[in-house]
Amino acid sequence: CLSLAFNPLNEPPSPLLNLQLPILTTLDLASCNLCTLQTLFPLADLPALSTLNLRSNPLTNLVTDPSLIFSRLRTLDLTSTNLPNLSSLNPIPTTFPILSSFKTSNTPLTTSHPSSRLITIARLPGLTTLNNTPIPPHERQNADLYYLSTITPLILAANTAKEEEAIVKEHPQWGHLCEKYGEPESITKKRNSQLLTSEPNLSATGNNKEKIYPPLSLGANLINFTFYFHKPISTSDPATPPHPNQQNQQQHTQSLPKQIDIYRLKAFLGRFYSIPSLELKLVLETDEWDPVPAAKPEDDDWSCSEDYSSDDERRSAGDGGDPRKAKAKGEEEEGKQKDLWVRREIELVDSTRPVGFWVEGKEARVRVERRDLGIFE
Repeated sequence: CLSLAFNPLNEPPSPLLNLQLPILTTLDLASCNLCTLQTLFPLADLPALSTLNLRSNPLTNLVTDPSLIFSRLRTLDLTSTNLPNLSSLNPIPTTFPILSSFKTSNTPLTTSHPSSRLITIARLPGLTTLNNTPIPPHERQNADLYYLSTITPLILAANTAKEEEAIVKEHPQWGHLCEKYGEPESITKKRNSQLLTSEPNLSATGNNKEKIYPPLSLGANLINFTFYFHKPISTSDPATPPHPNQQNQQQHTQSLPKQIDIYRLKAFLGRFYSIPSLELKLVLETDEWDPVPAAKPEDDDWSCSEDYSSDDERRSAGDGGDPRKAKAKGEEEEGKQKDLWVRREIELVDSTRPVGFWVEGKEARVRVERRDLGIFE
């Protein structure tokens, strides 16, 4: 342990430049008139330093050079400093990556918010002790959820993507907490409504390069749908042409969130195709193939005596009355049946279940049909 308290270390040449103490674990720099952490740059090389006391220094922020990292420091005392608000804590996870014990008593940041303890715990996920008080798991969870609830209204009030990006930058733990507890439902509804309440804008398919999105972004939860109308809608009045979007086999693409349920998906497509949503039938065409089951002899109801009453009729059927030829022909047809495969299709029935339940991956192809006209069976 080394104490350099009450020494004006901010005046060059700094005595810290000459410190070479490989076994030093605790350093006391209280009341040393330190205004910035950049003065402590030489201390980052101390291999055993685990406790640092910066009590009663006029520190107003903790912003430092990115290369200044105290990789082994576990205890930091910032009691009676001038840190103005809780945003001042943002650099701590980077500068002190394994910090577990933190002291912030008698500072402006503890009085700037009535729930400063909860927010401090949420902003610093590695803390186990704050102001000499242990942090139990239930308090950690309460702090995280409370912090999420304070950021959510700010993001909901953001009118542009830039405003939302600035809010997330101000609260770096937002993404981590959403990954841990799930994105707040109100945020998800807002983003889904922004996509679904806007006018449908399905562009013709083309060769688009696949974009890579951050794991917690909205883009990472999107599915690229390819919709196509199976047949044009027939009409008894030839003077009433079908809607332009109902052209047979015309393909359109649209990115939609995987959380959207089938009711909302049909409502979206109903507006686009100008068809009541209850009349739509959606069929998901997968990339999997299923074999066609071969017909079994016991399933046949006919008999030779019923279908062929004479040898002449058997000859006209192509087997020439020879049972060996008939058997060979039957085996050949059975072999052809075994080689038949059909694409697996899934009808997206009306439900509140999200479409992501059926779709695996980022691409999906959906056939759109209309039920009530008898065209599709």
